[in-house]
Amino acid sequence: MAAIARAAAFVAGCRPPRQAPSSSSSPAAARRQLVVVAAKKGGGGKKGSGQKKGPGSLMNPPKPAEPWLQTQVIMDNLLLIESHFRKTGRPIFGDTEVEIEDLTKTLWDAPFAVLMHEVEEGQPNRFCYGNQQALDLFECTWEELIGTESTQSAEDAADVQEDRAAALARAKEQGFIDDYTGWRKSFKGTRFQIGRTTLFNVEAPSGELVGQAVTIREWTYEDGTKLVCAAATIREWTYEDGTKGGEGVDAAAAAAAAAGPPSPEQLAAAEAAVADQGALIRQMKEEQGLSNSSPEVAAEVEKLLGLKQQLQALQDAAAAAEAAS
Repeated sequence: MAAIARAAAFVAGCRPPRQAPSSSSSPAAARRQLVVVAAKKGGGGKKGSGQKKGPGSLMNPPKPAEPWLQTQVIMDNLLLIESHFRKTGRPIFGDTEVEIEDLTKTLWDAPFAVLMHEVEEGQPNRFCYGNQQALDLFECTWEELIGTESTQSAEDAADVQEDRAAALARAKEQGFIDDYTGWRKSFKGTRFQIGRTTLFNVEAPSGELVGQAVTIREWTYEDGTKLVCAAATIREWTYEDGTKGGEGVDAAAAAAAAAGPPSPEQLAAAEAAVADQGALIRQMKEEQGLSNSSPEVAAEVEKLLGLKQQLQALQDAAAAAEAAS
């Protein structure tokens, strides 16, 4: 990781800021540039000379480099990979050793989804990166994703957006979170629930916050289809008696599985607890003027996330029991 750290330090020193177009990018300036670039019909050469237009001409513009070859993407990727290690203590590729020159291509081809948005004071968070798995998951192209406000990755429903914002606020305060589960929607409207996610801050070596990123290693569609990404490091396992172990095991899910299928009353009570806690948080924000970054709200959000995990564990246990019957 020392090589990555040195590269990230280099990036911090020469990373070009993203700025609005200068005055030289005005329509008038563009027209002036066009006059310089465009050749007169037949000017300086014989008509129909048959010379092939080279790359960069107006008739044959150069193709943009693949995302992982673009300078800004390389810089962002180095910061993302190093930040993941510094925040979580784990290499993003697990036990797989990757040479520094292969980092951006390996991240692009990773079996898990990776997304990053920029964080800038007073500006909406906008996506600046998504690897191929993320593009497939959210059913979009690179061009469609980049620059889109990251709120668009979730439904507009108030509770969904509040849940997402609270998770981002928690990660911003703590450096990272490893326990987030939530519903998302693709650019084509497909709904799915993400799991085994790690949400973390992306920082320059100086400590300046430049963005937030997420790795998604599991997702479940509304029809119950679940996809789990292959992991380079084994983090959970199941013994012959059915007992689960490992750092990736949800304690609530394990307890629910051990207790057997829940009754309808248990499910109803868990759903009511989640609804009541969500209503309490909204009341605190509306009546007391508190925000997601307020300690009081953050504490109640922590309880809400715990209740949601318990509810999800019960729902999973009920679904498993129904499938086995």
